[in-house]
Amino acid sequence: MCGIVGVLDYTARNPIPLNREQAIVTVDSLVHRGPDDGGLMLMPGIMLGHRRLSILDVSQDGHQPMIDQQTGCALVYNGEIYNFQELRDDLLQAGHRFHSTTDTEVLLRGYLEWGQKVVTRLNGMFAFAMYDPRDSSLWLVRDGVGIKPLFVHDDGTRCWFASEIKAILTALPSLARMDRQAIDRFLAFGYTPAPRTGFERIEQLRPGEAWTIRRGFPIVKSKWYRVPYPDKIASCTLEDASNRLGCALDSAVKRQMVSDVPVGAMLSGGLDSSAIVRSMQRTGGGRIESFSAGFTESSFDERSFASQVAQRYQSQHQEVTLLADAQRGLHCLVSHAEEPLADNSALPLYFLSEFMRKSVTVALNGDGADELLAGYDTYRASQIAPYYRCLPKWIRERVLQPAIEWLPNSVAKYNTKMMLGRFMSFAGYDAPHDHAMWRSMVPPELRKQLFQGSFLDDSNDPWLDYTSVLEEAPDGLLPLEKQLHMDLRFHLPNGLLVKTDRMSMAHGLEVRVPWLDHEVIAACLAMPAKWKRQGSDGKRVLKQLLSSDLPKSITHRRKAGFVIPLEAWMRSSWQPLLRFHLNERFAEETGMFRWPFLLKMMDDQRDGKADHAYSLYTLLILSIWWDTWITGRTPPICNRPKNWQPVQITDGSSAPSGNR
Repeated sequence: MCGIVGVLDYTARNPIPLNREQAIVTVDSLVHRGPDDGGLMLMPGIMLGHRRLSILDVSQDGHQPMIDQQTGCALVYNGEIYNFQELRDDLLQAGHRFHSTTDTEVLLRGYLEWGQKVVTRLNGMFAFAMYDPRDSSLWLVRDGVGIKPLFVHDDGTRCWFASEIKAILTALPSLARMDRQAIDRFLAFGYTPAPRTGFERIEQLRPGEAWTIRRGFPIVKSKWYRVPYPDKIASCTLEDASNRLGCALDSAVKRQMVSDVPVGAMLSGGLDSSAIVRSMQRTGGGRIESFSAGFTESSFDERSFASQVAQRYQSQHQEVTLLADAQRGLHCLVSHAEEPLADNSALPLYFLSEFMRKSVTVALNGDGADELLAGYDTYRASQIAPYYRCLPKWIRERVLQPAIEWLPNSVAKYNTKMMLGRFMSFAGYDAPHDHAMWRSMVPPELRKQLFQGSFLDDSNDPWLDYTSVLEEAPDGLLPLEKQLHMDLRFHLPNGLLVKTDRMSMAHGLEVRVPWLDHEVIAACLAMPAKWKRQGSDGKRVLKQLLSSDLPKSITHRRKAGFVIPLEAWMRSSWQPLLRFHLNERFAEETGMFRWPFLLKMMDDQRDGKADHAYSLYTLLILSIWWDTWITGRTPPICNRPKNWQPVQITDGSSAPSGNR
């Protein structure tokens, strides 16, 4: 995994506005993503920069920018191509010669052989920039699922790109201005959906999107990826579906364990990560290292389950405990997330990644299984909601909803009062809008009381963005399949994968996601929906797969989620932190919130009169983000590894890659 940055002047009238020293500083703002090597190509009208985390062929043969001697085509690339060996064989047969064993060179030579169609042959996670001097073009590409990020700023004459926003802001600090519409969506979901970022003039490529930028021509934006739905769902038994899934996952894990540096696994004790460790054992690749994080609060701690799984699959297991004083990591979280990100599991993931990096450089995790196999309780809620809507409105509003207030308050994970309250708040919306509403961080009724002035007037219905991804879905999907499509194309790339990339790469840890391998996605999409969920029974096919290995206490326990004890911490130990950041100055500076109501939210949370924990956490993250990235009151923190290598500069006239 790496970090890339660059700029192309596509008018041929303006020189690149950076000298070598400034360009190096811009590249080195990404040093945490790639401490092992740095490269810079700075030529008239084009700059390409790269920070390398050496995974395959750790020698200098993998240095980037990688430039073809014959054509001058230059590549900077972040990610992993898991089928690179097969593609390399095809290219060798076509007459290409290789000077390294990297997937980077395979991508470069694949472009020379197949042009832009090379992207349709790739199975992996990636974001890259390919500069072709033959037509003075820059080709920017993001992987189809959205695992790796790619940010851009286009001012009409130059197009900047980078793996992280901080690299663009290092070169153009004046761009640190808040995008109010993006923040409106952040307050709805806890993240800023692509193409927005939270910054007014910085956007990001959507998953499966490519930009072609040529001097003298308008920028061409295209979508190259389509979700691989089958023409027809094949009839099969649960056992058949389980066997096919197991084979696909084994193949994916085997591909993704290819590395010249140590590989480990994030193990929560849940089904998704347990299946990954199972496949790692089945590859026969030697000792498995697994890692988990836990809490002192018993209802949030899953380490006992993780230990059982580690023992069953004979992994060398390590654990770390997270305490309430983990609040010290919030500034680090905001600094490395860059976009406002209120997924509270980002905090333990940040510390777990830091812990793991001491032992391994690559980690496999279970992201994506819930969105493919209907693991969330929200799918059950969407099944029940139509029956709830059949009740007379007066019963819902005057009897059932007020009755929730009589339930005892609790700080336990997924407590009954919280779950029922959220269900009744959102189940009144028609499908598929109701499914989008389950993701609410600051829900509509609270927004009306909290927002003020023009921000309230300008706020529309951000949840329509969530449902809009159904426009690309095929006809004939069942209601559950529509919900899965929305989560796969919206929630996963905009929220979960952002969290995983930023928190792991803050420590130079590469996280791979076998559940999002092309073969696994295809296997999941091809099976009948009933093998994913029936009623409250989710991930049925995965339970079947693991049933012969693991006890029911693991395979059939309720999904827990890697979240912190937010309700308890917000009520007690984090109250001083809340009041320090969510103050009257913040409300006045942003001009978005009613200070008296914001103060009441904090008081009610402290006194147990209401549970605003998730909304307050979202506002807390926004306040820290505001001070870190917009006002500069608290400068961002960048983790700098101790032994990182300096940038090497090339003028583009020589290169390490071979000729055809």
